[in-house]
Formats: sequence, C-alpha cells, structure tokens
Amino acid sequence: MAPVEGVKSVHPLNASQPAGHVVGAIDDNMAYPLLVWAWSLLRTAERSLFFTIGFLSGTLSDQKRHLLEEFFTQWGIDYEFCELAHDPRFVAQGHISPTTFAKFLLADRISSAHVWIDADAIGHTGWDQIFDAVDEVTKAKLLLVAGRKHGEIDVGKSNRLAFNAGVLGWPAKARRPWSRRLDQMDLVETQEQQLFNDLYGDVLEVISSDFNTLSYQVDSLSSSPNKPRIIHFAGPQKPWHLPARFRGRCRLYRCPWSAWFEEEEMMLDALESSSLRAVVLGMRRESRSIGSLPVGRHNRGRLLLWLLSRLGPAGWIVIAFGAMARPIIPTGTHPLH
Repeated sequence: MAPVEGVKSVHPLNASQPAGHVVGAIDDNMAYPLLVWAWSLLRTAERSLFFTIGFLSGTLSDQKRHLLEEFFTQWGIDYEFCELAHDPRFVAQGHISPTTFAKFLLADRISSAHVWIDADAIGHTGWDQIFDAVDEVTKAKLLLVAGRKHGEIDVGKSNRLAFNAGVLGWPAKARRPWSRRLDQMDLVETQEQQLFNDLYGDVLEVISSDFNTLSYQVDSLSSSPNKPRIIHFAGPQKPWHLPARFRGRCRLYRCPWSAWFEEEEMMLDALESSSLRAVVLGMRRESRSIGSLPVGRHNRGRLLLWLLSRLGPAGWIVIAFGAMARPIIPTGTHPLH
C-alpha cells in the first residue's frame, strides 16, 4: 500500500502485521460518512488495509462512486467497489436501508477472512486487533461478534437480539445459506439482524464489546469504564446530522459523537491543500440533510436534529428546553449535554 500523507505520518504501520481486509457497504446517503469511516480505520491501524465497498444496484450514483474512487486513489488506498444485485426481499425498515443486507452477499462473495464494519462507525487505536481474533477463531465457530456488554452474550434470550451485526469477523470458513431462511421469516422490526442471530447464534466466537461499542449505550467517553476500539453510531440519529454550531457542547462533554467530529476534523485538515477538499465539503453539506419530518416514537432523537438543522441559531432555544426534558429524549442524542 502506498504511503498516505496525513494518515501514515500520524500512525506508522507495523511492518510485522499482516494486511487486513475491511468490508462495508453504502448507498448515496452514506457516501460522506464512508470517508470518515475509511480515514479513521486507516489512521489508527497498525497494518496495511484493503477495502471492499459494496452497493446495491441503483443505490449509489455514478457521480458519488467516481468521487469516492478519486478520493481513495489520490490517498493511495487499496480498494474495490462491488455492485450487488438488488433483491426485493431486502426491505427498508425505518432508518435502516436495504443496503444492510449487502453483508450477506459480500460474505458469500469473499471466502477469505475479513471484517465487516458498518459505515456508521469509526475505528480507534487497537481496533485492528480484531483481525488477530478472526485468525484465532476455534474450529467449531463460524462468526466472530462483539458481546453487547463486557464480552457477554446470551443467545437464549428470546426477547432481544443476542448480538449487533454492525461488526462481524468472518474467518475463512463456509458461510451458512441464508436465502431460504429469509423466505421463511416473518417480517420483524430488524429483519437483517434477526436473520444473522437465527443463522449464527449457535456458532459464535465472542470478543469484547469494545470492538462494537454502541454509541447510545455510552453517556461520556471520559467516564466510560472501557476504551472503545470501534464506536458504532447505531440508531436513527447520526453525528453528521448535527449542525456545526451545536457540536461544541457535545465535544466538551466527551459524548461518543465527539469522537466522530474529531475524526472528521482531522480528515478535513489533511485535505487542506488537496484538490478534493471542495468536493468533500460539498458532500458534507449534502450529508447533513435529514429529509422529511421524522415521525414515530423511534424518531424522537432524529426529530430533534431535524429541528436544529432548520432553526439555525434559534435552535439553542430548543436545546435549552430539551435539556430539561432529557428523561424522555433517547440516549445517544447528544446536543443536550
């Protein structure tokens, strides 16, 4: 892998470590977050990386793909883009797009060991130790996942999903067929997550939740008992939707979103003299749009961000009143700190 200015000068590679294969998938809405995702993983890794980026046909425009390819190429990133057939069974569910099912298609396509990481995540120092864990998966296990808390996992609990599928370590072993099981399933709230739990619940190798720290479970990084290796911004509200004027409060409090803001800032600083900077800033502006008015009890946090994006400085009034109503605001909506 060619040196990446602004990345490898920050964190030199450890030549003794084997290369790691990172896999993810996006659509047009996730093109800009993918840049921060890739930056953070590269900046903190101690080994060279190869990226496979999947997308379902018709969900990633040629313009966005070409911009991403130009960015990856200019930075010397080794990568491939994979267009995947869109299956009508891949349904959108609330904020979860059909792209989430790409992890099944890519796992079938890539038989070698690799790590899937959702594009709404970032890496911290030590995250790439997950590749060592994948290599050490025992013979009877087919999938490496992070426990939900302190490495614990209980596949026997029927009232919740045993693991979150945002970070998956795939050893070089056979994948279980998923298509027939998907046909047999009733429609549930998180179809893709349930399918993974059904298929692999009995053959899981479990590592620390530090490798898939769900941001809505952490109030402040300063007071967190564990040091996250991968922070996953799961849920309908995302850090890039928060307007810049409201981010300072979050950063002072060290909410989990502050880690994403810091990676984005470092990435943009590294692009200061790049011809791509103006294009990337345009992508950032576009990514902040939430779209139509969010409705439903699961979208209370997203509704707050929607209001802040439209009210400008008057949004401080919403924050002042919202802070008094924190008990009814979902954990992980961080401009209220």
